[in-house]
Amino acid sequence: MSNCPRLIEVALPIREISAESVRQKSPQRGHISTLHLWWARRPQAAARALAFASVVPDPDDPACPGEFRAAVQRLLRTNIPAILKQHRRGRSAVRDEDPYRPYGQMEDTLRNRLLMFIARWSPTMLAYEAGKDDREPKPPDLLDDRCLIKWETADPESAQGRAVLGIAGELVRAGVSGASPVVLDPFAGGGAIPLEAARVGCRAIANDYNPVAYLILRATCEFPQRFGIPGRRPVPADQCGHAIEAEADVPNVLACDVERWARRILEEARCRIGNLYPAGSDGRPVVGYLWARTVPCANRACRATVPLLKTLLVCNKPGRRVALSMHLDRQRKVAAFGTARGEEISRTEGQC
Repeated sequence: MSNCPRLIEVALPIREISAESVRQKSPQRGHISTLHLWWARRPQAAARALAFASVVPDPDDPACPGEFRAAVQRLLRTNIPAILKQHRRGRSAVRDEDPYRPYGQMEDTLRNRLLMFIARWSPTMLAYEAGKDDREPKPPDLLDDRCLIKWETADPESAQGRAVLGIAGELVRAGVSGASPVVLDPFAGGGAIPLEAARVGCRAIANDYNPVAYLILRATCEFPQRFGIPGRRPVPADQCGHAIEAEADVPNVLACDVERWARRILEEARCRIGNLYPAGSDGRPVVGYLWARTVPCANRACRATVPLLKTLLVCNKPGRRVALSMHLDRQRKVAAFGTARGEEISRTEGQC
């Protein structure tokens, strides 16, 4: 390691990192928070940015190693991979030959290009901030798809994501003379920091005194690397109309084992407590319940049981509004419920 300061000591794109961190508060598909809830979970966007910026030097500093400065010049300016020279805007792809050029009044220096690589506003967000578009972008559209901390970058099925992580790993190695730096997290908790450090090309060592955290760390950082390999496993199959399990080649034996045991646990739970969760009137399983306090109707001729609900809305997303419809069955003296969608919804306020 040279005497050159690390990038994190000089500058970070705080606004952009914060925007993506807020977005990740809602669990995404594949987010480690869906493995096990942890009360001190670090935002993965921030963890990835900090892990990367803590090991790479500041390319604008006079003491920066020449090989690192040359790597930034090559990977982020002169020889950008072809897969990163376009971005999605709606359903169409837009050509962009220089995705990491600084925007606004920022000078085109290697440091600023490195900051743009970590986190950069999308063209849609830049147009909104400049007043050229009056529609504020949705959270998934705030950042450019080709920056390091974007959630989709970690998707192994994303070609652009693999290219971005490949660049990050090459820059990390160039910043420490070709070796993979070791990141030690002695209080790793839920594992966000060691996981993201490994993603950007570091060797992560994680530790925690809590035995639950220890198991989460192994399931997050160790097991996927050791057991997430191709192999043969019994998989569900159909034989003459009968469901059986047959040996077959699978791309990931760990994922196959997890899915198989999840099915087994689900079936065991259905056998033991399935009678407590009866199917709906249409025979389909009930996936959620609304609980509410109840009071008798004030009308002495009715006296039906009325639930106290602030709102009847079940889903309030644009184009997908669903609400409970409620009317009193005076003969049975109960409240009868149904569902209403879209324009069928006549009332959304409940009684409380």
